[in-house]
Amino acid sequence: MNQHFKRILLFAIALMSQFVTISFACTCIGKDKQTIEKELNFVDLAVKGKIIDVADFEYYDTTSYSLAGIKFDLKQSSYLVRKYKSYKLVVQSKFKANYVTSDTIQILTGYGSGDCGFEFEIGKEYIIYGLPWKEKSILIRQRKKKQKRKIIENTISNKFYTDICRLTQIANSDELEKLKKLTE
Repeated sequence: MNQHFKRILLFAIALMSQFVTISFACTCIGKDKQTIEKELNFVDLAVKGKIIDVADFEYYDTTSYSLAGIKFDLKQSSYLVRKYKSYKLVVQSKFKANYVTSDTIQILTGYGSGDCGFEFEIGKEYIIYGLPWKEKSILIRQRKKKQKRKIIENTISNKFYTDICRLTQIANSDELEKLKKLTE
């Protein structure tokens, strides 16, 4: 296969995979069977804190284009833009806090409805279970006459993702007591 055909084939596969990931609606299969113990084993973040600010956050996942060596054009490929709400949280209690290096962290979530976003309110306190935010990039290595490209994920400190499929909730004494007992 010639190099041009490989690039076109790779681009076509990457393009089709983007449509598949966008087409699913939110479903939290098994949430009714979740326990705090299981959640703590799954997540990297379990904190109590207060939401103090919100902003829109757009993430451009252009790794498939970069991998194929094709220039990204926002006008033609706006479907690659992932839209999130970014909440600023002042951490009051840490139960599990991998990748937390500050008292104020960023919590990303969807807008709600079909994207599983959790609807936070500014000024309220929450118990948040989350996963570290990871951004993709391309690692390029030159090997003799060929370039080798590899997608890598970089964990971003103080930035986490949660949604309605996690046990994230308004702060309450019952959940806080259970968390304290499990993490002491």
